[in-house]
Amino acid sequence: MKELKEEPIEQTKMSTIGTIISGFIWAIVGVVVAGIAGFFLLMGAAWGRPLRVKGKQVHAELQKGNSWTRGEMPDTTDLDVATRDALEALWLHDAQKEHASVPAFSRISWLLTAVGAPADLMEWSHRAAIEEIEHTQLCFALAQGYSNSGQSYTVKPMPNLLDGGLDLKENALLVLAKESLTDGCQLEDYNADVAAACAEICKDRVTRNVLKQITLEERSHAEFSWKLLQWTLEQNPQEVRTAIEKCYKNLEKYKRPTAYSWDKQRLMKKADAQQLLNHGRLPDEKWAEIWDKRMVRTKERLNELLEYSTSLKSA
Repeated sequence: MKELKEEPIEQTKMSTIGTIISGFIWAIVGVVVAGIAGFFLLMGAAWGRPLRVKGKQVHAELQKGNSWTRGEMPDTTDLDVATRDALEALWLHDAQKEHASVPAFSRISWLLTAVGAPADLMEWSHRAAIEEIEHTQLCFALAQGYSNSGQSYTVKPMPNLLDGGLDLKENALLVLAKESLTDGCQLEDYNADVAAACAEICKDRVTRNVLKQITLEERSHAEFSWKLLQWTLEQNPQEVRTAIEKCYKNLEKYKRPTAYSWDKQRLMKKADAQQLLNHGRLPDEKWAEIWDKRMVRTKERLNELLEYSTSLKSA
């Protein structure tokens, strides 16, 4: 019988320590990779206003069901299986984000009440929430229509909304002002720009009509944000202007929605590019061009508004 060679105690300790350190390093790598993946998963096509809980964007997960599906189905006779899979995934993503926009506007209404906003702003906020409900239903209907299996989906509960979604780190008026600029004036006008461009190239009647409706109503939501931003400046010209100027400097860092999210790359590569265009899906380079143009317009309009606030301050 071969005698087992006993390793020195120090060598055994070093081996154990090395294993622990190695495991620790790979755990960190895993967290980092997951974080990066999570970041990209937040991006992707969407038309609505983002929902924020403690500063982070959130949306509901999906489950089978049809409680949020209402609308016409697109004509899919010209589509292959891979392209239908891609379009279903894209419209499901849009439905999730549109659904999140409903409580996003409810949150705005809550904050408007807290700062004593006038009735016209409150009415506009509630109207926007109702329009986002219909957007969600239409997106779910398109997703079902593009599905190869005809499966419909709905949203899961969002109990995390009870964990302090209105917890604010600063004055509610300043929160409304800054989020109006970024999430409303820039983002929702951009959403309308993209939807309009997608509608223009879309050949399917049903999908084109949905994109046209989204264009019109997201443009209205952007106008609401400009009106709200002006109102906040009128309430406190000095503090709001300071907050807006700081937000203005960071506007270039705002992450634009992309044509599709990181987790849908494989689906998009398999899809037929021309068929995607025919059904109203532009490539990401077009989204980037539209974002840059909207950024210029937002800054021009903001400068005009800040000049207006200067007259308020000196009055």
